[in-house]
Amino acid sequence: MTSVQSKLSIGIDLGGTSLRVGVFDSEMKELDSCSLSTRVMDGPDAVVADMAECVRSLLNNFATSERLTGIGIGSPGPLNLELGTLGILPNFPGWDGYPLRDCLSRATGIPVYLESDANAAAVAEWKLGAGRRAQVDSLAMITLGTGVGSGLILDGCIWHGMVGMGGEVGHASIDRDGPPCPCGSRGCLELYTSAKGLLRLARAQSSNSESSQKLKELVEHKEGFTPLDVAELANSGDISAMCCFSKLGDYLGFGIAGLISTLDLPLIIIGGGLAGAWNLFSPSMFEAIRKYSIVYRLGEPTQREVIEANKTFIRPAELGSPAGLLGAALLPSLSMELAQEAMPIA
Repeated sequence: MTSVQSKLSIGIDLGGTSLRVGVFDSEMKELDSCSLSTRVMDGPDAVVADMAECVRSLLNNFATSERLTGIGIGSPGPLNLELGTLGILPNFPGWDGYPLRDCLSRATGIPVYLESDANAAAVAEWKLGAGRRAQVDSLAMITLGTGVGSGLILDGCIWHGMVGMGGEVGHASIDRDGPPCPCGSRGCLELYTSAKGLLRLARAQSSNSESSQKLKELVEHKEGFTPLDVAELANSGDISAMCCFSKLGDYLGFGIAGLISTLDLPLIIIGGGLAGAWNLFSPSMFEAIRKYSIVYRLGEPTQREVIEANKTFIRPAELGSPAGLLGAALLPSLSMELAQEAMPIA
């Protein structure tokens, strides 16, 4: 039973395919949760109604509304945090400019703290995962999922930029002559290092005359083949499938190199579903980082297992898929802490 003195928070992780809502105590222990499919094509109002219903259902189990700190929601970006609105979301057609924060607050009657899903995951890793273990207050987290998200923590604060659109590494172009991205640019990092990007690389590799027959059969004959299919083929020793991950790592390393050269960060965390294929893409990723970042070369670690002072440490995320939900639930208390620190001393 939750202590009467304990404060509760609600976390919401809004994804392109699934929606997760959880209630947490002040020690970030998950007390209850629910999940359902995200009705993207039914429009944002329908999804907000689903969120509100989940919140009400969860809170019915706790006669503690006066102890609720608020709702934190991690949403795909870019976002305008000044207005609490969504930007242009390639995977959410028709949602552009939607006032998510205020609509959810009206639907629930509870204060809502909006953040990008990648920043929410970065907060969780900072407070509870790899960042806590490394004892750093600056880090970047890159999530390799349906798209590529990125969150930045600089000197103990989430880096938002002017209005909340800072840190969109996934939509930094790494090839101006590359394929068009749904965001309107060309050659974005996301096109090469997301789950969809890996499938694109697999299709291109399979069309090569030197491609393995197994990869050709996977691409040509299996309806709806997945990144896991490509990973299983690569782990079995298929050279062509391994080449797909090597190329993904090279593109990712190129993007990370620019991030390191710009911010000289002590810690970079790689999360998302594709992070499970670390052994397949990380060798080429590290090779590209070293090749394209003089800052990394000047402070290159002597090994890759333990963080070293004044050297950039790059590692997989520790918290896995719960990171987005945990980070969202941390947002109300984190916002309150920062507000108190900003208050002038009487």
